[in-house]
Amino acid sequence: MARSTVTRPVIRAPVPGTAADDQDMRRMHKPQELNRVYSVVTLVGYAVIVGLTWPFSLVTGTLSLTNGGPAGAIWVFLGVCFGMFMCVLSMAEMASIEPTTGGQYHWVSVFAPPKWQKPLSYFVGWMCALGWQSYVPGASNVGASAIQGFAVVASDTYVPEAWHIALLTIVICTCAILFNVYLARRLPGIEAAVFTIYILAFVAFLIILLAMGSRSGPRYMFTHFEDNAGWGSIGSACFVGISGPVITLIGSDSAVHLAEELKDASRQLPKAMLSTAGVNYLLGFLMLVAFIAVVGDVESVLATPTGQPYIQVIWNATQSRTATMVMVAFIIFFYIFCAVNQNTTSSRQLYAFARDGGLPFSGWISYVSPERCIPVHAVFLTWFIACGLALIPLGSTAAFINIQTIGNSGLLVSYMICIASRLYHRNAVGPYGSLAKPPSFFLGKTLGNVVNSLAILFLICFLVSGMFPVFPNPTVETMNWSSMALGSTLIIAIVSYVWLRKTYLGAGVGGSVELVDMEADGKIFGRRG
Repeated sequence: MARSTVTRPVIRAPVPGTAADDQDMRRMHKPQELNRVYSVVTLVGYAVIVGLTWPFSLVTGTLSLTNGGPAGAIWVFLGVCFGMFMCVLSMAEMASIEPTTGGQYHWVSVFAPPKWQKPLSYFVGWMCALGWQSYVPGASNVGASAIQGFAVVASDTYVPEAWHIALLTIVICTCAILFNVYLARRLPGIEAAVFTIYILAFVAFLIILLAMGSRSGPRYMFTHFEDNAGWGSIGSACFVGISGPVITLIGSDSAVHLAEELKDASRQLPKAMLSTAGVNYLLGFLMLVAFIAVVGDVESVLATPTGQPYIQVIWNATQSRTATMVMVAFIIFFYIFCAVNQNTTSSRQLYAFARDGGLPFSGWISYVSPERCIPVHAVFLTWFIACGLALIPLGSTAAFINIQTIGNSGLLVSYMICIASRLYHRNAVGPYGSLAKPPSFFLGKTLGNVVNSLAILFLICFLVSGMFPVFPNPTVETMNWSSMALGSTLIIAIVSYVWLRKTYLGAGVGGSVELVDMEADGKIFGRRG
């Protein structure tokens, strides 16, 4: 009688990093469970697609024009770039000292005053978790809206429905799952290819819009301010208009959450963060200028049947249905991969926080597949949450938009607290953090204090601006509920902390597990518990 055979899954060791990576993981008491398959170039491509600044400049451009006019939109964007770059510099230094997937909450647990390390880091962890989880359906929803706008351009008989958006959002979120589970090891190469297409498409869009559209003069664009929303002063209008470029440029920590998948992370992660910021700021600014130059009559653009003002601007510039469809198809393509990458970032942050015992059912959430070396449960949980949030616009579009504000306000608060913690530690304890010598990216004490302080001041400004509605005297539908969303997140974090404070480890050994040596040379890449 033939003996039956059972096919067992192949258990693979994660793709290793450098000796410095092993040393950093031991110092931070974290197990190496994920594949280190990213280089600085592929991580820049990944993070640039997460940010997607030039397509988002097209989407948020009309918001900036409403509050500040053309000159307000341009100068406020540059001011936000400066403030965000102070944040990037601050976080790049922390990433060089503590290059971990946990990011902000881990940094707070290391740099904050000892009495506050555990509660503050827990609060920041929840801010990041809820923030990034809300972003996943956000990118998919914008992509779904672009598909709906594409359909309006393609067919005069198509009638947009809210359930179309919800269904398309879920489809895009599901595409993200396929890439993050079944093509995880190939993602770095895919990111490089998408990044190349992204740059080429930017050049093509810029040339087409400026060559074919009716352009405004430079004097009008750079000196003409407007208060179209009716705030009563140009200063107030521009202050409210800060939220547009903040939405476009936020997410400076996206690359950080892949720190444990990057080779030589302590040296290469700061380079990736700074390079990503430079690419994002330059492309976003140039596309915003091109958009403002050819936007024309803002009121008619806002009333477009496509539902997407930027699609109408492209249509007006090209005067061609086919050309508009091709250009919008590229934007849809980029939003799909933005959703893929946001699932990656969100699931990695969720995995890291669960590994340190910060979430209910942390053991299940932080599970890493031994065959694929990816946190599959965190990936699928991220997908499930995104699909649930994608259904909210069926009942209330305003509710969905306000859920997205959790992402903005949550990340801004997390940046603020971790940078303030670093400022405290630099002066009260020592400039090198947990290291005996300067990290590979080090701001120094004086420059570091200036950069950290400026970053905190700008973040406070960004956070307050983000609490304002687009128009004064708002209705329930047009009100900005960011403050309530932030307060709700705080309440959830407090209740959860009371429940999990005894099991949450902060910067301790990840996931209440015993690190185990899996190779004779002592490289950590597994855990037992």
